[in-house]
Amino acid sequence: TARTGTEIDKNVIRKKVYLRGFSTSNLKEYTRMFFKDEACRTLALNQLEANPNLCGLCSVPLFCWIIFKCFDHFHSTFDSHELPDITVTLTDIFLLMTEVHLNRTQKTNLLKKNMRSQVETYRSSKNILFSLSKIAHRGMQKSLFVFDQDEALVDLSEPDLHLGFLRAVPDYGTCSNQSSYEFLHLTLQSFFTALFLIMEEKVGTKELLHFFAECSTQETSLSNCFSITWLKNRHSTGEDPFRNCEHFH
Repeated sequence: TARTGTEIDKNVIRKKVYLRGFSTSNLKEYTRMFFKDEACRTLALNQLEANPNLCGLCSVPLFCWIIFKCFDHFHSTFDSHELPDITVTLTDIFLLMTEVHLNRTQKTNLLKKNMRSQVETYRSSKNILFSLSKIAHRGMQKSLFVFDQDEALVDLSEPDLHLGFLRAVPDYGTCSNQSSYEFLHLTLQSFFTALFLIMEEKVGTKELLHFFAECSTQETSLSNCFSITWLKNRHSTGEDPFRNCEHFH
């Protein structure tokens, strides 16, 4: 497969197929098939109709599946189960997906069943998220997308391998019985790589720009772009990890 607009030598391929994703009618049909509960299905359809940007993201089957799985989880776990109105970007979708995976590992007090807190969920698992981001970043640097178990366990505990962000794959390179792991999707590894660049206070401008083809020198309001307050308390010293990052100024 290739991104839309990528030029490919005609001598290399015999046929070119464009995958256009879900049409409006396809999306409604998939919604009816995914949600067996009529009340939940109706609520999901109403939210899609009310949010064109969210509906647009759902035209991509992978993202639609992620969004619906998140919606289904919150519907069964919390009293408040509406998808947030701001969920309109890929970053928001992966943050939502991250919340779901982390939420499944936490014991929910019945008295707090209706008190969903995304920030608290992230803060309580910030060390796990940072470890995942280190693996993703290291892989991107080495063009590595499959990690052997020993390499993954350098940063993660064995139970954390099974949170849902990584999946086991056959190890074709060796005769070892150990599993190898990869992120569920390359875009998820990209998300965690970006998370590493935000969380790691030692990352400077040069390393940050290594991941971007272009850089605008125009001053922007980055504090609004990275308003994830739970990241600021990752270090036990209490220091703000954003303070020494010159690329945020």
